[in-house]
Amino acid sequence: MAKHIEEYDSNGLARVYDNAQWYLIDKDSNQVTEAYSYIEEWGEGYYKAEQGAKKNILRPDGSVVLEQWYNDVFKVQHGFFIFGNTIRKSKTNPKTRYIQGVAHVSGIIVFPMIFERTQWCEDGKAIYAEIDEKPYILTLDGSIYDPAHSHLPLRKKINWPDLFEKFANWTLPGLQFYYRDTDARVIIETTYHVGDVLRAGFLLDATTQLWKPAHRTRFIIASAHAAHFFEIEDLVKANPNVKEWNLCTFHFNSYFKVMDVYEKDGYRQVFLLHIPPAAAFFLGRDETAINFINEATGQEGSLIEMARKSLDEKLKMDIHPRSLDKDFVNRMYHPIGLDPDFWPVSPYPMEEPVEGELAFVSNMVHKLSDDKDIEDFIVEEDNFPFTGIEGRVCEDCIYAKGICGNGEGCGRLFINSFRNRYLKGNCEYHKTDIFEPSLYEELESFRKKKEKETREKTADTFAVGLLNDFIKEKLDGNIDNLRTYDLSKLRDDSKYGDCSIERAPIVRAIMALAFADTWPNLSVNAIEKYEYWCSPINHYQRLFGSNILDQYFKGLQNFSPTVQQHERALNVAHLIYSIGNMWVLPNKASFSSYLDDSKYKGYVDKFLKSMYDVFVGASKVDLNMKGILYKNRKMMTEYEGLDGWRKFIKMMILEDYTTDAMEPKPIFNQVWCSMKGITREDYFEAFDKYCSFCEESIPKRSEQIIEKLKGILNLN
Repeated sequence: MAKHIEEYDSNGLARVYDNAQWYLIDKDSNQVTEAYSYIEEWGEGYYKAEQGAKKNILRPDGSVVLEQWYNDVFKVQHGFFIFGNTIRKSKTNPKTRYIQGVAHVSGIIVFPMIFERTQWCEDGKAIYAEIDEKPYILTLDGSIYDPAHSHLPLRKKINWPDLFEKFANWTLPGLQFYYRDTDARVIIETTYHVGDVLRAGFLLDATTQLWKPAHRTRFIIASAHAAHFFEIEDLVKANPNVKEWNLCTFHFNSYFKVMDVYEKDGYRQVFLLHIPPAAAFFLGRDETAINFINEATGQEGSLIEMARKSLDEKLKMDIHPRSLDKDFVNRMYHPIGLDPDFWPVSPYPMEEPVEGELAFVSNMVHKLSDDKDIEDFIVEEDNFPFTGIEGRVCEDCIYAKGICGNGEGCGRLFINSFRNRYLKGNCEYHKTDIFEPSLYEELESFRKKKEKETREKTADTFAVGLLNDFIKEKLDGNIDNLRTYDLSKLRDDSKYGDCSIERAPIVRAIMALAFADTWPNLSVNAIEKYEYWCSPINHYQRLFGSNILDQYFKGLQNFSPTVQQHERALNVAHLIYSIGNMWVLPNKASFSSYLDDSKYKGYVDKFLKSMYDVFVGASKVDLNMKGILYKNRKMMTEYEGLDGWRKFIKMMILEDYTTDAMEPKPIFNQVWCSMKGITREDYFEAFDKYCSFCEESIPKRSEQIIEKLKGILNLN
């Protein structure tokens, strides 16, 4: 093709096509870029350049923007452009992926290829992107906005019902009273206030039973988690007082809630409720939880009433002997919650020892009291920006009533699916009327229809049905009219045709039926999946040139054809698109494109000779043909060797292309219209030979295919 120069653009540059390469020149005809396989304007004065399958952006001075070349570069907007690569399906990559990033025309990659989908927002001021279906907005200043707030750490949230339940289960089962009397000088009214929470601060001894107080202050503790040392035989043997005193101990990190301060007959009683550490910090002064415990004993009266009743009754009794035991009195002396200087101890737990005698005692108290703190009531909550349905895609949707919590799903979708669609503002499940199908339901209906169609196309159901309809609608009910029917008339037919006759549904149906006994698992579905490919056997374009509206052929007209020669060429050109000139071949590697390339130029006799040489193992073969046959070997195993070749010719109905011994015969003169130095005489000799063969063999092959179809359709 001669050099072609386009008009100059706003940069004062023009694209030049020369010898299958493109480059840019300035107005002085100086070449300003290297030559590439393609160049085109790509927005804001920049250009896209292609090197085979790889692409880049060119500046007006001819320099490339990106150091590396990529599978895709999209148009420049505001100095930015999207670029990306295709990661093909493989053993390590289960599906084909398209990854994209954003770059600036300065050559800086602003966002690397981490996104799976990108597109400019409507206002052109930002780029919408996705990672694992989660949306992001990329701004032109290099920042990224995460509308899902997924970059934020999870928020901790107390599950109050769970905490309350665990608190009750820790406190109530096994609850009983413990006693501790003291004559320490402590001002009760300024130290112990109802509602306060205090920590023991030291290993706190108590007893399960005392009668009338021997001292002016009594601590009565309601607890289910005291260490009952008096029940440990080895301890009792070592120290009989433990049994005599009914000694119990609370850990120094035990917490108590001041429930009541009661005074009677000069005695003061401080009622403490033993609570788990978590309740001390998270329930604090929550009266609801404490009141529940106070009222939930299952007996007559509240805990406070029971504690007061205890003092009332014990004041009528004698003093218990152990209240007069000097050692016992010393162990009970220090007021609960106060340090040695009688200041309140820190509410925060002490670090527990890991070795030594204190560590041993500490661990024993924990073990005997089973006072392990409650846990697992703190849940982590995300920062999803759920703001309700108003103004969102959920508005007016029949499923919106089922939206729960902070967008944890709706009446149709679970959490992740719901949130992705909520943020994108596009939901295929959106319905405003129960009787109107959603987009998803329409797609599901279409999918099921396609699945049914695929099943039918895998069997003969679809092909037989389509062919029967075709006979009725296009062949006047007579399949014999298919003999010379011009299939190119169907290019715009939505049911039977296609812009490319090779892809026409009726061609695929006929080939699938007629040659089902030729190729393994041949079906319309297999052809649609490109496992096989339908194409014309003979190609007229190289000899006649393009057919221009049936008025003239671009190549033929160069040789001053007669009216009769033009009419003959026109007849053959339409005959080429009849069923007798169609074949179907395996498509692991394409036979069709190789037949029409510069070596064979559409002449099938030479092409078949090349196939034959590979089939029978000739000493010299076309290596490209050998490669194509090798890639399609699984479908062609029964056609190997000379006998296999003969079977192939017979099954494909190609006997007219071979000798009696079924060896490919030379049929055509291998001439083409653009051939240099060819005379008019030589051209029309090739023309006559080509037309004569097609006029005879193509209708003949059509008849043979029709006979096979009649048997399939029971039309004989």
